[in-house]
Amino acid sequence: MTIALVGTGRMGQAVEAVAAERGHEIAARFDAAAPLLDARDADALNGADVVVDFSLPALAPDHIHRYAAWGADAVVGTTGWTEHLDRVRAWVEEGGAGLIWAPNFSLGLALVERALRGLLPLLDRLDDYDAAVHEVHHTGKVDSPSGTALRLADVLLEGLARKTHVEPEAQHGAIDATALHVTSQRLGAVLGEHVVTLDSPVDQIEVVHRAKSRRAFAVGAVRAAEWVRGRRGLFTLDDMIGEGLRDVG
Repeated sequence: MTIALVGTGRMGQAVEAVAAERGHEIAARFDAAAPLLDARDADALNGADVVVDFSLPALAPDHIHRYAAWGADAVVGTTGWTEHLDRVRAWVEEGGAGLIWAPNFSLGLALVERALRGLLPLLDRLDDYDAAVHEVHHTGKVDSPSGTALRLADVLLEGLARKTHVEPEAQHGAIDATALHVTSQRLGAVLGEHVVTLDSPVDQIEVVHRAKSRRAFAVGAVRAAEWVRGRRGLFTLDDMIGEGLRDVG
C-alpha cells in the first residue's frame, strides 16, 4: 500500500516509521513547506492508496473537502474540526470516498471507549455515581479540552440520562448536577492522559488511559489506513474495532 502523508512533524514521522515496518511506502508528503491546498488535483498524491492526515485543526475541513472531491480514501487524526462533521459526511458520500477519523488513534483508547459503553447501561441505574473526565497533554497542545476528552464525554452523555451537557470551564461555585465536568491540564511533554472518574459516597472507580509514545497513535493510524482502503463512507475507529471483534467472534 502507498500512503500520502499530510503533516510531517513528530506524528507524521511516527506514522512513516510504522508504515515502513508494515511494508508500506510513502508516495507523497505535504507540510508547511509543501501545503496540500497548493495542489491542483489528485495527481499530487502520486497515486497513493490512502491519505493519512495529522495536520492542523484550521486546515482539516479544507483538506477533507479535497480528499472527498478527489475520491481519495483518508485517515484523519487531526482534532478540533468536528463542528463540520455533517458537511464532511456529505462531502465523503458525494465523492464516493472512504474516510476514517478519530480524535485519538490509540487502539487502547478505543477499547476503553468500548468498555465504557458496556458499563453505562448499569451505571445509568446506579444514580449514586457521579461522572467526570480529566485530560492532561503537553504544553503545545492546540485544542482544550482535547478531542479525545470530548469524545469520552459524548460517550458518557449518551449513556447517562442524568447528564445533559458538558461543562469545560473551571467552577467557582456549586456545579449543575446535570453537567458533566470535563477538565484539562497542560503539563510539560505529556503525550496524553485521560481519566474517567465515577464517584459515589462509598467508593470511586477510575478508568485511565495513558499514551506511552506517539507510536501508539501511529500504529492505530496505519492499521486504519489498511482498513479504510477501498471502503465507501465516513467511519470512526469504533467502526473498525467493531468489525475486528466480529471477525474474531
